[in-house]
Formats: sequence, structure tokens, C-alpha cells
Amino acid sequence: MIIWQLIQIDPMLVLPWLIALLVGITVHEVGHGLAAYSLGDDTAMRQGRLSFNPLRHLDPIGAVMMLLVGFGWAKPVPVNIGLVRRGQGGKFLVAVAGLLGNLLVIALSALALKYLLLPNLPANNLLVKLAAFLVYINAALFIFNLLPIPPLDGYHAIEYFFARSLGGLAFFLEKYGQMILLAVVFLTNLIGYLIGFFIFFLARLFDLDFFSLIFRY
Repeated sequence: MIIWQLIQIDPMLVLPWLIALLVGITVHEVGHGLAAYSLGDDTAMRQGRLSFNPLRHLDPIGAVMMLLVGFGWAKPVPVNIGLVRRGQGGKFLVAVAGLLGNLLVIALSALALKYLLLPNLPANNLLVKLAAFLVYINAALFIFNLLPIPPLDGYHAIEYFFARSLGGLAFFLEKYGQMILLAVVFLTNLIGYLIGFFIFFLARLFDLDFFSLIFRY
């Protein structure tokens, strides 16, 4: 469990981990809300969800999951799909906007590590740890939400283009999606493998050993 690993290394690491967690879920949900707003749906704005206050986006169970296993979810931003312009393309953009936000945080954090922080600070500096945690948590959120299981973004992105093709499968997934998701999380290590593979890909892309930066002190 991630949180206990960090406590064993150094309890001070819990603080930058929590900050990175709040940044990741906030950027993800605000991304959905901003995309919807730009395409004609002001539901999130009227409900106060176009906010960078993380408390407005926290889901208690999802936050606990993120602390314990390294991935989880936030309280979904309300979207009225009927108000979203540009047809299926607009709906798809709203569905993936949170994922794009996570990718942006990953890129900015990795570049800051490579060109600003590591050349000037030791690897155990808390700012370095924070940037590494931002990469890890946003990578975990990206992979987790990419799964094609409702209520996750990956499912909605597919649903808007292939609703007719899904047919009865869509009804089954929407009815039992949360149970399927919990089974995938607790009965398999699929998500852990996918996150690990993505972190490895990012490490090669940016030439940085993110796992060492996170778990070695």
C-alpha cells in the first residue's frame, strides 16, 4: 500500500503525496468542466465545480483508494450532455478532457524535474519528491480512468461513438460497471501492471527514473 510505503521511508513524504493527489484529481475534474463549458454546458459552473479548490471535487472513497493503492477517483463534475455542442465529437472531448489534463501535469512535472529541479536540488528534496509524485499520481489517474468500464472516462469516450454497436453490452456495463471495476481493482493486478508499464514508458520518454525518485530516499 502506497501510503504505508511512504511512511516507512519518511513520514514527511506523505505531505507532498497528498498535495500531488489533490492537484491530480482537481485538474482532472476541472478539465471535464472547462471542456463542457467551452462547448455550451454551464452546469459545472453553476454548481461551483469550475473551481481549483480540491475540496469541491473530493470523493471520500476514491481519495482513500488513491492513498492506499495509488489510484482512485474524484466526485464527477456534472455535465449535461444535451447542452454540449459539436455532436459526438464534442461529447468525446468532454469525456477525455480530464485525461488530457492529467497528461499536461505529467509533462510539466517531468520537464520541471529534468531541467529545473534535479540539476539544482538533491533527489531527496521535497520539491523533487512532489514533482515525482505529480507524475506518478497523474499517470495512475490517467490509466485508471482510461479503462472502458463505467463510470470511467474510457467507457464514455467509447460510448459516444459506438453506443449502437454496444447494444445490450452497454446496459450490462452500466448496471454492473462498479462491481466489475471493484473486481478488477481487488481481484487482479491489471491496473498496477498498466500503471507500471506507463511509468516505464514515461521514464524512457523523459530519461528519468521515476520509481527511484518516488521510493528511494
